Formats: sequence, C-alpha cells, structure tokens
Amino acid sequence: MKQLISDIGERGLIGRLREIFPRFSCIGDDSAVLSEIRCPVVTTDSFFEGTHFYRWWAPPQILGRRLLEAALSDIAAMGARAKWIFAALSLDPGMRVKWIEDFYRGLTERDDIILAGGETVRGERMGITLTIIGEGEEPETLLRRSSLLPGDNLWVSGLIGRALDAPLLLEKIGGFEGNDLNPRMDNISDVKLLQLRDFMQPRAELELGIELRKTGVRCAIDISDGLFSEAEHLSLESEVNVILDVDESMFYDSVKDRPMAASAAGEDFILLFGAANGLDFSSKGCSMIGRAESGKGEVSAFFDGDEVNINSTGYDHMEV
Repeated sequence: MKQLISDIGERGLIGRLREIFPRFSCIGDDSAVLSEIRCPVVTTDSFFEGTHFYRWWAPPQILGRRLLEAALSDIAAMGARAKWIFAALSLDPGMRVKWIEDFYRGLTERDDIILAGGETVRGERMGITLTIIGEGEEPETLLRRSSLLPGDNLWVSGLIGRALDAPLLLEKIGGFEGNDLNPRMDNISDVKLLQLRDFMQPRAELELGIELRKTGVRCAIDISDGLFSEAEHLSLESEVNVILDVDESMFYDSVKDRPMAASAAGEDFILLFGAANGLDFSSKGCSMIGRAESGKGEVSAFFDGDEVNINSTGYDHMEV
C-alpha cells in the first residue's frame, strides 16, 4: 500500500524525515540556532509546480537536487560559501510519503550544506521556497553586479542554451526515469538528450565563485534569466556599456542554429563575470564572451563578427 502524507500528517512526516536523515536532528525548536557567521550572504528562491517544474519531469531525488543547485547559484555568483538551507514546502496531502522522502534526499545531497529548518503547509499544488545563508568573509571582496569596469573582459563559465525548449522536449520524451535519467520514450537525438540531462542536473559554481573572488575578480552574476538579461543587469548596475561577442562554440550543439533564442532562454546557472584585461580563465573551462566600455548601461551583441538585434533579453517573472 502506498502511504500518503494524509495518512501520517505533518508531525508524522517530519518524524520520518528526522529518522531517515540524522542531520535533521537539529530541527525541532521554533527557530534554528546558527553558529557565528562572518559576513552573512542570504538568498531566497521560490519554485512552484506548473510554473517552474513538473513532478513527471524526473525522479524526485533529481528534482530536489535541481532546485537546490538553482538556489545555490545565487550564492556562487557572490563568491560566498553556502552554509545553511531553510526549506518551506507547500504539499498536497494526497502526495506519496516515499516521493517526499526521495525529494529530500536530493535536497540534502550535498555534504557541505546543512538543512537547518523550514516549514510544511498544506497547498493545492506543490511549491518550495529555499532560503540559503552563506558566508562571504570580507564584504568588500564579494562579487557584485555593480563592480564591472570599463576595459574589463566578460567571461562565462560554461555552455549556453540548456533551457531552450526544455519543457517541450521533456514532454516529447515523457520525462526521465531512474537516477541515470533514461528517457521514457526513445525519440530524441543524442545532442538534445545531452542538453536535457544538463538541464535537469545543473551544478552551482560555488567553488569557481570563491576562486574568482580570491583571484581579485569583483563582478559576477549567475545566468538564470538568460545571457542577454544578465548582461543588461551588469551594464545598468555598473553604468557601463556591455559588448557581447559570441560564436557557436559557446552554445550546446543542440541549439547552435538558434543562438539568439538560446541566449535569452535562461536557467543555465553558470556564471557571467567581469575580469581585468590580462586575466585568463580558459583553463577553468570558461570562455571570453565580451567586454565592458564606458557608457550608460547599453548592451550590444555580435555573432561571428556581425551585429545582431536583441529582441528579447530573457525571462521576466511578471511578464504576461
């Protein structure tokens, strides 16, 4: 018999989670008690089924880890070290207990971060809000959107375009099953399958963010709403012009024929950062993608040397 959340209730569910995950033993009081934090860095992300994900996309452990890494990406973009997570869940009582247990396995998969508390409430659809507290050491060394300087080069830490048409492609294959992410229907090319697997398994660039900060880099942002959108954020916050110079080598093979759409798709969860001329990060798997010049916050883009029109900068949470 498949046990439902309604069969054991909120207290029963929390008790099960504490039994399965011994590190949850710190959860039990009205508030979490944290050790001293040097320069706290805090971010919050919300994800709702039907808007940001669907349960049929992949096994619950994969989904839990995906949402965790997406939230951690904001900490990485500051060059901070993630320390604690707080998870507030909205759950349908008709959901299976086993599904939630596996979801938490993904949410707590990283050994370097502690789930320190949260909330569980009843809701018509599943939703989760993750608050992450990190440590930034010296405040003046943190990576900021407003620290891009004229003459800096712009770099990206990975390939662009993993989210382009991803929901439609997932629907085409019926989602993934198993921790190896095997498509339920075998009707997709290998290059698109690679894109989809990377879409489901982002990895926040926490180590790279810390290394950039220690190298003297002072400006970064994570690409969650699209390359063009994030470049616009940097240009406006730093009051400089940004010139993007991209070529097909910077994109997934599956989207190389649609570089403009891929640049606006978002959810790459890689870093876009500015660094002084002369610093080279190619050995870290990064690619130079543009530069900053004196100006008033404008973005222009060139593809293979030809200027292109930017019709859409990227995802807007309030766009209708």
